[in-house]
Amino acid sequence: MLVMSIQGGFVPMEFIVRAMPSFVLLGDGRVLRPGAVDARFPGPAVMPIEVRRLSEAGIQRVLEAVEDTGLFTADRDLRGATAMVADAPDTVFELDAAGRHVTIRVYALGLVSRETGVPPGMSAAEMEAHRRLSALASALTAIDDAVPADEWVDAGWRLWQPDALRLYVRDVTGEPPPADLPADVADWPTVDDPATFGVEVAMFGDGSRCGVVSGADAEAWWAALAEATEITRWTKDGEHRYSVAVRPILPSEDATCPDR
Repeated sequence: MLVMSIQGGFVPMEFIVRAMPSFVLLGDGRVLRPGAVDARFPGPAVMPIEVRRLSEAGIQRVLEAVEDTGLFTADRDLRGATAMVADAPDTVFELDAAGRHVTIRVYALGLVSRETGVPPGMSAAEMEAHRRLSALASALTAIDDAVPADEWVDAGWRLWQPDALRLYVRDVTGEPPPADLPADVADWPTVDDPATFGVEVAMFGDGSRCGVVSGADAEAWWAALAEATEITRWTKDGEHRYSVAVRPILPSEDATCPDR
């Protein structure tokens, strides 16, 4: 398994909890990546994910690109760019293959180079690691160009439907619609009570609760979300209104809520 994700940075918490990895390669050859969305507000209630399967040759091509960096021999935390760049996210690579689990976390990847100036205190080795990891990130992002057509099992990408969804629910009764847009209200699609759904999540500090739905409940939510947007308000009794932030759970992830 190989996962590349963007974490942290100066962005709202609602964005962080909905964020999906930029690239996922599963052991069976499936590649998952974010799908395209229109640049408009409000956006979709759940971000689309595309899936396509690599052949064994394609899997090995990707893993060879990882090995060619020479960096995935041990966990690394590369933070030299903090001396030059503020409020940037981390790019995190996680490799789990052949009995080896390696995590590389690099701050401000792609924002520093020898041309723009080497941050004070950053070693030549770390600068070279930035270069190699930037090249790897570009190849994974443009995987269609990096892997020839005959090393894919599937002819093209299709929309992936998750087996489980993580929902962050908050009571917004009485609050005006975001950006003064007309109210968009939908029926809560499952039998549970939104007022007691999941458990409270301290990191929000606003009473938000987190829970996971799977099976028939995930199917019901998936169908309802197709007709909703990120600012849709959900109601069970016609009186209370709830906002719901949605995060699909990947096959490589635990179907749980974060503990903080």
